[in-house]
Amino acid sequence: MPNVTPKRLNRRLAIKRMLVVTGGLATGIELVAARAVGAQAELLSASGAGVNVKEMPSPDRLAMVPLRESFGFDAHYAQCIIEDNPAAFLMETFAMGEVVVQPHAFFMAMYSNEVRVASMARAATGALEARLTGQLSCHTFAATATVEVGSRTATEPALFEIVARDAGPGGGSAGDNFAFTVFFRPDLAPVNHAIFGPSPTFTGEMVAGEITIGAPITRSAS
Repeated sequence: MPNVTPKRLNRRLAIKRMLVVTGGLATGIELVAARAVGAQAELLSASGAGVNVKEMPSPDRLAMVPLRESFGFDAHYAQCIIEDNPAAFLMETFAMGEVVVQPHAFFMAMYSNEVRVASMARAATGALEARLTGQLSCHTFAATATVEVGSRTATEPALFEIVARDAGPGGGSAGDNFAFTVFFRPDLAPVNHAIFGPSPTFTGEMVAGEITIGAPITRSAS
């Protein structure tokens, strides 16, 4: 066993603690941008979760059927899920034309553990916007009165881009927004490509949750 003096040990512990703090920023990609402020840089992170509501036409087009999309993201993980549809709705598909999806017969879940923070910028409105990219696995199931398409368990891969906007405290009512664009290739994701097309964007009215873009919270190792 190597001989380590107390002085060398203290120095090693100090270096280790510094790496824990700075490593959490760099390797965790919580640090998504450095924006010059005078002679200093502002370090920013992005995360959020909530519910978007998308309105779909009823089969007779006389009413709207709400679909609730739950979403969540940070620098390590992202998801967007529609667990169920409360009533039948009309859907314009990419390759199958217009179909009527039966009640409780639609499911979509996109999960990604491969996320990269691509950019961050302040919009003209003053809101901060973060763009994240990566690869995901998508589960999609839909059933009409005569046919079922897809699966709740089988997955298809795709690339994605998230654009998240933080307009301040208050979530959607303050102007926060979450949009999840997915790029489905017909050879790799034939089911999702046929239903949604090559580059659908999943978004809606944000009715719950919060998107936060700001200085990362760090704590020294104890």
